[in-house]
Amino acid sequence: MDDLRAGLPFRAEYRAALGLTPGRKLLVLTSTWGPHSLLGANMDLVRRALAELPHDEYRVLAAVHPNIWYGHSGWQVRAWLAPYLRAGLLLPAPETDTWKAALVAADAFIGDHGSLTLYAAALGVPGLLGAFGDDVVAAGSPMARLGAALPRVAPDVPLGRQLRRAAAAQADDERLAAIGGLVTSRPTRAAELLRRLYYERLELDEPAWPAVPRPVALPLPLPAERYGPVPPPMFVDVRPEPDGTLGLRRHVAEFQGAVTGHLADPHLVVAEGDPDGRWAGAADVVLGRAPGPRETYRSAAERVFAAHGGCWLVAFPDREGGAGCVAVTRDGGVLGGRWEEGGAALGFGVAASVLYAVAGSGVVSVRVGGAVGVLRVG
Repeated sequence: MDDLRAGLPFRAEYRAALGLTPGRKLLVLTSTWGPHSLLGANMDLVRRALAELPHDEYRVLAAVHPNIWYGHSGWQVRAWLAPYLRAGLLLPAPETDTWKAALVAADAFIGDHGSLTLYAAALGVPGLLGAFGDDVVAAGSPMARLGAALPRVAPDVPLGRQLRRAAAAQADDERLAAIGGLVTSRPTRAAELLRRLYYERLELDEPAWPAVPRPVALPLPLPAERYGPVPPPMFVDVRPEPDGTLGLRRHVAEFQGAVTGHLADPHLVVAEGDPDGRWAGAADVVLGRAPGPRETYRSAAERVFAAHGGCWLVAFPDREGGAGCVAVTRDGGVLGGRWEEGGAALGFGVAASVLYAVAGSGVVSVRVGGAVGVLRVG
């Protein structure tokens, strides 16, 4: 706890080391071990987090107890979580203290009756309980009190809405602050007092340098998952915002399950060549590969339309190598979209969704996660 608190002034550095871009939130899933743990009792929460939270607005990190890793093997843990790792789940190895940096960097957590839940709450991170071993937690203990204070994840309410409610309700919760204060009775002095005790028992002189809490080390880059040339299918919600900006939210299509209302009226975006046949007939927008040397945009689009019966718009990266796109509609129309004012980083897939959602021509301001770009449509 002392180390975590010593790291708080360096939150921005931890977020950068974990690959968080400005405006993107970090959700930490914490799981202890055993049948009552988050992974043991409610592993579906990993799917829900990646399905319901907008892909460009959240990163999800799973802090998994070493007993799970060593009880089942690293291969088994990664095999269980393989689809989620491909979709961007962060999974620190158990021999690192990346979980500490993640708690300091976190915007929210979902936990169980493990110690990380208590640490996160003591740091003031808003959170929910995805599982809780009521029968294995000592009555009257700080953990039991925390279990009574934190809300449980509801199965039929969008996860993003539950996290926003938790952040609003827990910001000034004196009860949670009091529970967090029970983690240590000697704040900032654990290293000093424990070292003194150890050296007295060993009948040795203490080292000359002071024993003080150190900020958590910056995490090394996490191992990158291998990925193929075909991006995952996405459900995309496009809605006008009060300031006139077009808000775009993407959700991984593969993980959608029970309806919680987090998707209002999305369209489905699929890449040409996706090997999963489930998406071929359902796609509204197909991200086509660049036309061949002897193909026009129209002839390349006809090839794609033939393989995707429900598709209305096929988008291609522009031949000039920019991040804009050229789109062909099923009725033969041709549209173009070019990013201006730094919007190129949003990519041609976002441009394709904007062209699908917006009729006519003009200049459109687009917000995706924490990034804003201007797309010229014509």
